[in-house]
Amino acid sequence: MTPFDLKIITPEKTFFEGNTEQIIVRTVSGDIGILAGHAPYVANIVSSPFRIKIEGEFRTAAISGGLIKVSADGVTVVTSAIEWADEIDVARAEKAKAAAENKLRENASQKEFERAEQKLRRAMNRLVVAGKK
Repeated sequence: MTPFDLKIITPEKTFFEGNTEQIIVRTVSGDIGILAGHAPYVANIVSSPFRIKIEGEFRTAAISGGLIKVSADGVTVVTSAIEWADEIDVARAEKAKAAAENKLRENASQKEFERAEQKLRRAMNRLVVAGKK
């Protein structure tokens, strides 16, 4: 497969910058695979597994939403948080899941309820990617 440039940026750091052969990511419209030469594309990413093929092998990360932009120069992803599967703190993710579930049971405002749902999705995604759910 022909490689292309991929750059993944968070507020704290550049998470990944280099060549990749393929990425698979979930957008608000569904899952999409990107290969070299893909048509220009921009979409919102939802909290989901993010698969990156490097030297013939897929690596999986947990991404917490963001934006993907595909252009002739490569692919750029901007996200608030992303981490490799083997770097996920499972105990922390389980604690976040429990806290979000408890918040959902409370009589919370609509905004608090939506925030708790988002935190629950993020925690569940981290656990799925870590292979613990």
